Amino acid sequence: MNKSKMCGGKSKRVKIKICGLKQAEDVLLCRQFGVDLVGFVTEYPLPVPWNLTAEKTKFSLKEVRPPLRSCLVTGGTSGKTIALAKDLRPHYIQLHYRETLAETEYVARTLKQLGIRVIKTLPFSPFERLACFGTWEIEECVRLLNSTAVYAILADSRGPSNAAKNRTPIDIGFFRRIKKCAQKPVILAGGITSENLPKILSTAKPAIIDIMTGAESSPGIKDKRKLASIIQQVQGCREMGFSG
Repeated sequence: MNKSKMCGGKSKRVKIKICGLKQAEDVLLCRQFGVDLVGFVTEYPLPVPWNLTAEKTKFSLKEVRPPLRSCLVTGGTSGKTIALAKDLRPHYIQLHYRETLAETEYVARTLKQLGIRVIKTLPFSPFERLACFGTWEIEECVRLLNSTAVYAILADSRGPSNAAKNRTPIDIGFFRRIKKCAQKPVILAGGITSENLPKILSTAKPAIIDIMTGAESSPGIKDKRKLASIIQQVQGCREMGFSG
């Protein structure tokens, strides 16, 4: 198939977030390959294999240099999240737990004053959406997030109920429903690998992709060959002018 057709035509460049980093060497690897954003799972409330203490994250953050940007993936009370952000000063905070709409808005407005942007995960599970937003209707959840100071919405098949799972299947339909209603950037995550990436870019047309286990040899350890293949796939579409 012609690559321009596979990648979906002309648009802005797709950005790449590599998440679940646990060692400074992998930050250097992401810098080498031109990754846009690196994510560190930090002080997460549940036991997951990618979790870091604030001190360990601080060590890795020293290797994050422009144009590479940093994101802390965390959750819990608003006070804890804000204190963590003030201490580590990432570019982004990703709320990936059971934060309510009110808690999300409070954190987003507080951190916006510090120049830190907030990404809020829209859970795949309807029960988790109900707990967070008071409704499990996807479109209504997006409408509520549109009215907040949140910078971007993350469409992810991974949530608190399956946080420790090594691989989660992607759901393009879920992403499309969010993207259709969103007035903010929508990030696509969950089950992305170099093998399925061309089809994902073609069918979903995301502006930002978030990859964790698809770039790993083991939890938290990034695989150079897998990462190179992912970059190659995205770069091929960038050269044709494609993104979401």
